Amino acid sequence: MEQLHLGLTGFSYRDLFHAHGLHRLDEAFLAQLKVAQPQQHDALRAYRSGAQHFEAIAESELLLACAPALEEFVGALLGITRDVEQLRSATLLHDPVFAFKKLFVQRRARRRLLAKDELPAFTTLDGWLSERLGSSQDDRELAIGKFAQHLLTDVEQFKDDIEQLTRWCICALTVPEGRAATRGWASFKLPQPTDYDNLVPLVKVPADSIGRLQSAPQHHRARDGFKLTDPRSNARNVQGEVNYCIYCHDHAGDFCSKGFPEKKGEPDKGLKKNPLGVTMTGCPLSEKISEM
Repeated sequence: MEQLHLGLTGFSYRDLFHAHGLHRLDEAFLAQLKVAQPQQHDALRAYRSGAQHFEAIAESELLLACAPALEEFVGALLGITRDVEQLRSATLLHDPVFAFKKLFVQRRARRRLLAKDELPAFTTLDGWLSERLGSSQDDRELAIGKFAQHLLTDVEQFKDDIEQLTRWCICALTVPEGRAATRGWASFKLPQPTDYDNLVPLVKVPADSIGRLQSAPQHHRARDGFKLTDPRSNARNVQGEVNYCIYCHDHAGDFCSKGFPEKKGEPDKGLKKNPLGVTMTGCPLSEKISEM
């Protein structure tokens, strides 16, 4: 069997299976971190030794600040630096989509839903948008994200186009044609309330003599052996979930990890219970999913 060669001088593949080898590897990482990011190195040392107390937000900031250095170190160690760079580029490619979601769909369009403005037909707005996008529509969601970024480079100059794009977003959120045109888009997937009285929507089985109920037939998926019936999400939608929760760190909103408080900032009041009487305790390992 061919031995795996590591990209770090003085280490062999066997070192990865022994505590002593892993300790030396950790020291090599810390030495590299000290050169590249001395402030993070000192903070990480203090965090590990317990010499300095870190509040939850500071702890998250430290871990996230050190993560790129660890990624670079592991990539070089395993000889996959080029693959890591390709994955990073592929991930950053989606950034315009999530900037568009934040700055147009959520910040501009969603806030105007209750206003019920008189808007042009979606087909009219969509025709205008297609004309603005030109030929770059192989990935229309990404093309719109990049177009939105361009508009925000000069809000005053492009104020009319910004308003028109906002109207397009409002229609995409509210009218059947708009929802159909953006179905499956990560930029238009927004949190929805949970109806505890109707957790599994049911319909009557047609012509059933005893009135049985079933889930809607359009959601049925046949299972072939033990294979998953869920087709899984694509990379953009997965990243959309990460984008949704990663920003909770800066205001201690990571309730997925520590449970949902009855009142934020008053832990003595305990955790909430949902309408079914289940205490919303959060992750049993107190793990922040977005950090993972």
